[in-house]
Amino acid sequence: MVNRVSKVSPERWLDAARKILIEEGVDHVKIDRLATSLRVTRGGFYHHFHNRGELLDKLLVQWEETNTFIPDLPPPKTHDDAAAMLKEVSRILIEEKDYEPRLDVAVRDWARRSKKAKAALDRVDQSRIDFFDRLYRAFGYEPREAFIRARVTYFHQVGYYALAIKETRTKRFEYNDLYLKILSGERLND
Repeated sequence: MVNRVSKVSPERWLDAARKILIEEGVDHVKIDRLATSLRVTRGGFYHHFHNRGELLDKLLVQWEETNTFIPDLPPPKTHDDAAAMLKEVSRILIEEKDYEPRLDVAVRDWARRSKKAKAALDRVDQSRIDFFDRLYRAFGYEPREAFIRARVTYFHQVGYYALAIKETRTKRFEYNDLYLKILSGERLND
């Protein structure tokens, strides 16, 4: 007989769901599977969620609110602010401490089959592109060029993870200055 844990918080249910989403995809996020992995009965799930759909909705909200690489700073107003912010974003993306790229990839896959996931992904993508657009405007680029640079920068990053490029952090930091120069059109040395 398996020892069962008596109570599991909604956060633990969401953590378990996120892990399965990342490793196997949304189709494998099932109540029975989650209960087994958490060593509880299915009934424990219903203390926190009405159904699987509610769990998935909360998982999307959690992803949208927390899996971001955009620093919580005021929008850049000057060239120097923009340069510092672009470097900070790059550091966050390379270190992958507060941003989980595999989760973004999993949500992108989910969005191919779910209108709710697609709507959330579209909001997040637009928000991230808008961030880069503001950043490039602060560099002094006119609106059209800022928008295109924002898209190229964001598509570059999405592509990096979608292609599952495997490089060490050391190698990524080694390439970083040249990537930032090419993407921004600026030399960003300290």
